[in-house]
Amino acid sequence: MVRAREAHVRVTVSWLSRYVEIEESAKEIAERLTQAGLEVSACDHVRPQFEGVITGRILSRVPHPKADRLWVCRMDTGKGNCTLVCGASNVREGDLVPLVLPGGYLSTSASVGVAEIQGIRSEGMLCSENELGLSGDHEGVMILPQEMGLGKDLNQALSLEDDILEVEVTPNRPDCLSVFGIAREIAASTEKAVRYPVIHLEEDSPPAGSTSSVEILEPERCHRYVARILTGIEVRPSPFWLRRMLLLVGIRPINAIVDITNFVMWECGQPLHAFDLDLLEGKRIVVRTAREGERFVTLDGIERTLNESDLMICDAAQPVALAGVMGGKNSEINNDTTSVLLESAFFNPTTIRRTSKRLALSTEASYRFEREIDKEGTRTAADRAAQMMATIAGGRLLKGAIDIYPTRYYPRQIRLNVDKTNRMVGVRLSKDEIASLLKRLEIGAVPVDDGVLCITPPSFRPDLHTEVDLIEEVARLVQYDRIPQAMPRAPIAVVLRDPVQRATDHIRHVLVQSGFHETIHYSFLPMDRLVAVHTAGKTPEGAPVRLQNPLSEEQAVLRTSLVPSLLETVARNLRKMNRDLRLFEIRTVFLSRTGTRLPEERKVVASLLTGRRYPDQWNLPKDPVDFFDMRGVLEVLLQEFGYDTWTLVPSQEEFCLHPSCCGDILIGTTRIGRTGKVHPDVLESFGIDQDVYLFELDFLPLVSQGEQRKRYEPYSKYPAIQRDVALVMDELVPFSRVVEKMKELADPQVTQIHLFDVYRGSPIPDGKMSMAFHITYQNQSRTLTDEEVNRIQADYAKALVHGLNAQLR
Repeated sequence: MVRAREAHVRVTVSWLSRYVEIEESAKEIAERLTQAGLEVSACDHVRPQFEGVITGRILSRVPHPKADRLWVCRMDTGKGNCTLVCGASNVREGDLVPLVLPGGYLSTSASVGVAEIQGIRSEGMLCSENELGLSGDHEGVMILPQEMGLGKDLNQALSLEDDILEVEVTPNRPDCLSVFGIAREIAASTEKAVRYPVIHLEEDSPPAGSTSSVEILEPERCHRYVARILTGIEVRPSPFWLRRMLLLVGIRPINAIVDITNFVMWECGQPLHAFDLDLLEGKRIVVRTAREGERFVTLDGIERTLNESDLMICDAAQPVALAGVMGGKNSEINNDTTSVLLESAFFNPTTIRRTSKRLALSTEASYRFEREIDKEGTRTAADRAAQMMATIAGGRLLKGAIDIYPTRYYPRQIRLNVDKTNRMVGVRLSKDEIASLLKRLEIGAVPVDDGVLCITPPSFRPDLHTEVDLIEEVARLVQYDRIPQAMPRAPIAVVLRDPVQRATDHIRHVLVQSGFHETIHYSFLPMDRLVAVHTAGKTPEGAPVRLQNPLSEEQAVLRTSLVPSLLETVARNLRKMNRDLRLFEIRTVFLSRTGTRLPEERKVVASLLTGRRYPDQWNLPKDPVDFFDMRGVLEVLLQEFGYDTWTLVPSQEEFCLHPSCCGDILIGTTRIGRTGKVHPDVLESFGIDQDVYLFELDFLPLVSQGEQRKRYEPYSKYPAIQRDVALVMDELVPFSRVVEKMKELADPQVTQIHLFDVYRGSPIPDGKMSMAFHITYQNQSRTLTDEEVNRIQADYAKALVHGLNAQLR
């Protein structure tokens, strides 16, 4: 069992060199891999921490005459003989062992010299793996293979110097979580071929299927299961070379069987697991899902509670492994194991990911299964491991394999357009050149049409699905730093903004300049909030559109007005003691339509005002806002869109406004919205305890005339003359009509008309009122005389009296 690391894999250059010819230095290989998209985050050189250690042969070994636990060894150094005193009991005459001569030193001590031990001259020292710094094994002297030769420098004889590459692997490249995968990338970059190990199996009767069986009850979760059987094995430590390779990549050696499963997983990316066959009830494997609440003790000794989403490997009676994650304590390899069932399987990545995440248990196996392994390589990995086990651990490999393959792999075929590839990569490659590049990665390419290749990705590349994936592979092989740099060509044109968006931005600008803050609310509301803003208990547009499957009753219907959300925001701010608010929103409302399920979508502008007119300062009055503050904002907004005159008439709807302080806004005869003071009953239903004023305008009628285009006109350098006029008229005459008529009858010399007084009372008759105006006269080209202004004023006053049915006061 090996715990998972972060998203990287450690490999040694010596391991890679087994499968691909490497002539470059480790740093050059790291640079090539990084250029190919596999970032090498670290490149470390490792060498032994000893000096002067050679291979020596024991010529004789006799007990020390004065010490019971010491031995006197006569050694052959290849250049002569020497004598030394040794305390190890595991050596025999003829053994080849590490020998450090006087002047050499070890990683665990100072330099070695000549010493006299109980009267015997000792001219050196025999070394354990721990003393050499090669592993934690200190049980005895390290025994070397005889074929290594006599008198050789141990560092060179064991090839102990190496380079370790730490490669960052992106989640879409599970093939590179293996030595084979990285070797393929190096081979493609250096235009070499990968040398895969030759698998030669010496099988023996009986067939594996007669000894064991495999049953898959969940073919959607276990696509393939391969089992190989070995008998008569001896569980022993792995040879030094195997333990050394595992240690360098960060895996702790355990025994030969377990070490081989880890070695093959690192080599080809296929996680393996070895079961003690004699501990499997019925000597069979059943792949099923766990039962809800089922408990299982994994190899780390922790009891885990499972559910029906977890996939289990079971024998005839009980679970023996958590599929794709970790084996069980009840079937692990031990020193008494003589028969092994070797598992090599393909599990559904989603299943393994779900189990690993839920149990917070990530291993090297689960990390690879989660990202999808090579389904077609499952049998090959099992054969490779079986061959190594038979060689290293002895025993017999039973004939054949149990290979259950319910969900088969079918190769994908992708069409690759050569012109599109060249255009996206920025190079000019022929069809044959692209095919040759892809062949380096073992990706098959066959011409089918002019300028088109039919690509068949290998089974170990689950990331290649579309044409763009293949184009990226071509770019990687060309190498990004060799792709010529070129500025993109694009026509430069003025992009005209959408008129609706331009108008929206202008409304937003006007209201923000007036001190308002924009709000954004959900389009969904609770039904009671819509009902609350209509004093008649229902919306004037009809029943609102109800969602078929709302997340909650708080979001049950589509809004027919922006007012409920704005009032909710006011109430929320009042609860936090923020009582002076100027808010607006420009959004869509949804109105039901007869004969169709889809609502009418109408864009609306709503604005709300409450609290004090001025900020809270010692030198400013504490006056609250009133209807005329809101009317002033409305006038500014309408003028920005070209409406100098508009009419406010009594509202015909039973909306949320107070009947004595509300009205519909008309442009000519077209109603574009409403404004007024919010009804006290509505305020109470929202929990608001102060007056609120608002307006709500339809967007399209408002902006239909377009934004008012401002034109610069220079001030006249000639003096202006001001005259006053007071008109007595019926008090029911709307002020807007008076202003409209005054502008219609005004002389070109009139530059400004300003109302400065309204009066009712004696001596003005009942039902009448007096309006007094400042009228400014000015000419752009000359100075007006008093006589001219008096004549124009008399004619203008006469026209106003006649046009408004008024009297001069």
